[in-house]
Amino acid sequence: MGCSLRVFAQNRISGQVSDRQGTPLIGVNVFIKGTIEGTSTDEYGQFTFQTNITGDTVIVFRHITMEERQLPLRIHTGMPALSVTMKEKRKELDEVVITAGDFGVGDRKQATVMNTMDVETTAGTDGDITGALRTLPGTQQVGESGQLFVRGGSGDEAKIMIDGLDIPNPFLARVPDVAQRNRFSPHLFKGIVFNTGGYSAQYGGALSSVLALETNDHPSKPSTVIALIPYGGQIGHDFLDEERRISGGIDVGYSNFGPYYSLIPQNVDWLKAPESGMITANFRKNTGKTGMLKWYGYGNMLHQSINYPDVELQGKPFPYTARNSNAISLLTYTGKLNERWRMYAGYGFNFNRDRIENNGADSQTATFQHQARLWFVGKITDWATLHVGAEGYDFRADIDSLQHAEQFRWQDNEWGAWAETDLRVTPGLMIRPGVRVEHSKALNTYVLLPRISLAHRTGRYSQVSLTAGDYAQKPTYIFLQSGSALTYARATHYVANFQYSHQNRIFRIESYYKNYRNLLTTSPQIANNGHGYAGGVDIFWRDSKTVNGFDYWISYTWLQTERRFMDYPIRTTPTFAAPHTAHVVAKYFFHPIGLFIGGSYSVAAGRPYYNPNDPTFLADRTPAYHNLNVNAALLRRWGKTFNTFVFAVNNLAGSQQVFSYRYSADGSYRLPVTLPYKRSFMVGWFISIGQDRSQEILEQLP
Repeated sequence: MGCSLRVFAQNRISGQVSDRQGTPLIGVNVFIKGTIEGTSTDEYGQFTFQTNITGDTVIVFRHITMEERQLPLRIHTGMPALSVTMKEKRKELDEVVITAGDFGVGDRKQATVMNTMDVETTAGTDGDITGALRTLPGTQQVGESGQLFVRGGSGDEAKIMIDGLDIPNPFLARVPDVAQRNRFSPHLFKGIVFNTGGYSAQYGGALSSVLALETNDHPSKPSTVIALIPYGGQIGHDFLDEERRISGGIDVGYSNFGPYYSLIPQNVDWLKAPESGMITANFRKNTGKTGMLKWYGYGNMLHQSINYPDVELQGKPFPYTARNSNAISLLTYTGKLNERWRMYAGYGFNFNRDRIENNGADSQTATFQHQARLWFVGKITDWATLHVGAEGYDFRADIDSLQHAEQFRWQDNEWGAWAETDLRVTPGLMIRPGVRVEHSKALNTYVLLPRISLAHRTGRYSQVSLTAGDYAQKPTYIFLQSGSALTYARATHYVANFQYSHQNRIFRIESYYKNYRNLLTTSPQIANNGHGYAGGVDIFWRDSKTVNGFDYWISYTWLQTERRFMDYPIRTTPTFAAPHTAHVVAKYFFHPIGLFIGGSYSVAAGRPYYNPNDPTFLADRTPAYHNLNVNAALLRRWGKTFNTFVFAVNNLAGSQQVFSYRYSADGSYRLPVTLPYKRSFMVGWFISIGQDRSQEILEQLP
């Protein structure tokens, strides 16, 4: 199969773009829809580019402060210059939105700093959603775990939701000291909103952060996609009826890391490299004039086994085997009740089974969760919007000790309700008071959680936001089954944010303070005797305007935190917190040849680890963390196929990354917890077959 480059262009497309007052617009992206051919306007609002495409097509004009224009055009030799006028997005400029704590990804009403293609193209993430989010400020580099650790919180304090419904097991099953990936592809979602604190009253059950994912609506066209990578493959098909009212899709994938690990040296002694099968499916149907019914399903089976060294026996290895089965079913409906009110209703089912074989200590745990959620949003007046809702959970865990034939079942029913009002005092000032109440049958207690946010526009493109509120999270069933009298862990968030956003440039600075109380402690007994605090400053800058095709962002986190929880005898900095973390991410897209290149560099100060030889608890620090990653992608269209070739190297410099140390009880022997590899490599070929949907990819590139 050959590659054909357009070298001799036949037709020239040129013109000028201005606003309705006749002022030339700088930095307007101008391109032929569904292609990588185009350019941007200069300081005089002028543009010109060449193409060998002829006949009827559509030219797209896109600018961050203007409404998009799509201009039907017949391309031919000797075309006259175009004169295009764009209309200002007045609502986005004049109205203020709450941005404190929010990083909207693909949601234009929020603080938009990334989109779904950013997840795929950020070097070092290999398309993992949470991996890309870890390049944003407020997150920690905890390389031995794939979870999100946000602003001094543990990985269990971050909630992940899809279409408004909880996902209690969002990560693939793991073996000790090896990070796991998020289960879900970013291409499933049209919206990814990452909130690092001070979130809305509609969210509960999390002390630190909420990652809210929203699945796609109807695709623009039907297509078939094939993904080929060294350790597996995936094939999927999306269909769309002629009336564009019904659509759906199914994806099937298989992976086996055995051949890959035989080529790339590993620091882990794999007895069985991870092998898994996956299936996802979705269905969407328009109901009436405004409603949409959605269903999303996911299933996965995974098997892996390692020789895990026992530090009590000078590193003698013992087999550790993990088998996992996971299934998800999400059914949601959204629609308008009338001109002022709309509603959301959802039902979610989650199943997860883990079977662990660990040197004779074999066990199996199966969990089942049902969730129902109902939410209404309506305009009370032109300046006040009311949000009210409720949700309920039914949870069950079946725990089997396989070697002793013992069984245990634990159940809980929980519900939450909330009310929140957006009050637009002026076009540049909004206040959002809200309250949430939660109750757990197992805890036999209620919590009342007041929250309030304020946003004020300080300039045409800048604003400040303030938020404060109470948050609660119940202990996991592992501790609730102990029989101890437990209650909700609590945290109070205070967040202050300044944001400037204009012409593909974003600057954010945010300070925060969190006060923890009733944290879970396990020593000398299981109780809620823990407490602590977390405070710091997050800084973010992104610029995709200065150089056409070049996009970069810089983020920095300063964190000070201490807590007494779990088995900590004193209040101190936890093992998952580093005081300084910084990231630089850069990408460049060569439009004429369809080549994308990128790189990322992350650095973080050392984290605490437990050393039994040191009389001061958690006084030791790991070496500083350094990680350099590069990637490249080549885009090609052959006939009715759109092809993407990907190559990536993670930890290019081969840095020795030590995340912690495991010690024997007497302190005489230790093993470092490191990356499972010195470098990792990714080579992939992604093929879209059938009707061309390349525009969905290209429109999100720089």
